[in-house]
Amino acid sequence: MPQFEDIKDGVKLLTREVLQVAMEARDILFKKDPSKSRGLYNRVAYVNTQVALVQKETMDMVFTRTSPAKDSLFLQAMSSIASRLDRIADLLLNLDGQAGYLVDVGFLKHYRLEDFFQEIFRGLELIHPAIEKRDVGLAVKLGQVEERLDALYADRFARLIGEFSNGGGPENLVTTLMIIHYLERAGDMLLEIGEKIIYFIMGENIKLEQFKALGAGLKATGQNLEPGRLDFRSIWGGRSGCRIGVVGTQEGEKPVLFKHGPAFKLTMERENLERWATLRPGLTPQVKAFVPHREGQEAALILEFIPSRTLQAFFLENTPLEALTGLKLAMETMIGLWRSTKEDKPTQAGFSRQAESRLSEATTLYPQLMSQYGALGQLNIPPLEKLLNQAKTYEASLKAPFTVRIHGDFNLSNLLYNPTTSRLHFIDLYRSRESDYIQDISVMLVSIIRLPVFSVPRRWQLTQAALETARLADQFAHEMGDREYEARLAFGLARSFVTSTRFIMKEQLAALFVARARYLWDKLVGHGQKGLDWASFKFSREILNVPAEGPVHDINPKRRSDNARSLGRA
Repeated sequence: MPQFEDIKDGVKLLTREVLQVAMEARDILFKKDPSKSRGLYNRVAYVNTQVALVQKETMDMVFTRTSPAKDSLFLQAMSSIASRLDRIADLLLNLDGQAGYLVDVGFLKHYRLEDFFQEIFRGLELIHPAIEKRDVGLAVKLGQVEERLDALYADRFARLIGEFSNGGGPENLVTTLMIIHYLERAGDMLLEIGEKIIYFIMGENIKLEQFKALGAGLKATGQNLEPGRLDFRSIWGGRSGCRIGVVGTQEGEKPVLFKHGPAFKLTMERENLERWATLRPGLTPQVKAFVPHREGQEAALILEFIPSRTLQAFFLENTPLEALTGLKLAMETMIGLWRSTKEDKPTQAGFSRQAESRLSEATTLYPQLMSQYGALGQLNIPPLEKLLNQAKTYEASLKAPFTVRIHGDFNLSNLLYNPTTSRLHFIDLYRSRESDYIQDISVMLVSIIRLPVFSVPRRWQLTQAALETARLADQFAHEMGDREYEARLAFGLARSFVTSTRFIMKEQLAALFVARARYLWDKLVGHGQKGLDWASFKFSREILNVPAEGPVHDINPKRRSDNARSLGRA
């Protein structure tokens, strides 16, 4: 049975062999010595064989012995590093094939490809010391090698394009372009090796760019990024494209929240958090630092960490008293903010347009639900897209009489609640803006009833939570004299029903949500076609009830039966 030292030695040997591959590929390219080709192929074949051996040994150790989690991380990382070394060898082998296309071997001298090779040599020399010393700093240097190779590629690419424009020889130019492409791709593999080293040291699969952003952010807050003291835990997975984690130290410094993702989202979130801090101090996390990415595509936020659970967790963990108390507090807090930020200027959320922009995502997951159409007896069932287009036409005449500051993604997973202190916090505010408060209400209502809970008592709890939320929203609308509130709520709910199917893996529930969106849009289109006043539009709150699986007991069976028939016709 191989030991950990055997695995490390195997990866060390692989690194030395790949370094030799790089040297021989350079000699073939610059000296155009065909006699070296056979030796290069043999060496790459040996690398391929040794990679397979290392990966087999690591898998044997994972599956045949009981080891601590950190040992498994190490073994997984070594297997991944071996795979990337294998890929570097294959990329360098391609250079031998390209050398045969050069008309003038001296042509390459103009592009100083030696600079590429020196960076690759430097990166390969870093790998074993980083593994042996468990040194994150050396792993980060592998990322710096990749950055320099990227810069070299960008410079040479621009020069090649210029020569193409000036009518240079296409054989040499195209071949050189392919060569620098393979050399740049070797840098990408070195970057991934650095990330795998960080993975087994920290226990988190974190990108080097994220790690560097984390270091810069912590430095801005007065803390140092010392890997031996660092505790990083990923949390709150979502669809925003952001990496989110709690960062602390073993010495017990106060943890912070690290968020890394698209720059435009995090820039908006920072601005919104600063705005909300003036509206209601303490309701949102404090911004500790903002770190822009070197290329402007990504950024990082360091935020105050709030040790609370999301309202969604309370509902899923079946603690209804805490869940309902927190939800009511969230609605009362939100309504208070709507009152204080209300401005008497009409606005239009464009719920149908929002649904239209997300329809393709929902269609990818449930194409059969989105494409259904035909007739049932005398009832015509148009394609969902056609019904949505009709609804969009009628929504154009419907506006909210005033604007408020909305959360923008007001759902159970973006609300933190501590039942011990009765404290509530709002998170993930990058969509916050001045708009129609119906946006927040409809998102919240559907986020409650889409939870994957299907027992009779717990479905009843969710229905009651949704009805109480709707009651508080109805009350606010009445207080504001918003006469067309119910029609806009129907548009908002229809939008959220359809777009929520992107998160629902249970087809029966997704089908129910699509049917209810159809029901609402059909009812809205019918109202609009008759030319009726939107203030007279009404719909039953029974649409917020999602039946439990199996037999369902209801204190009013007739009402449920009547409603089921009406929804079945949608």
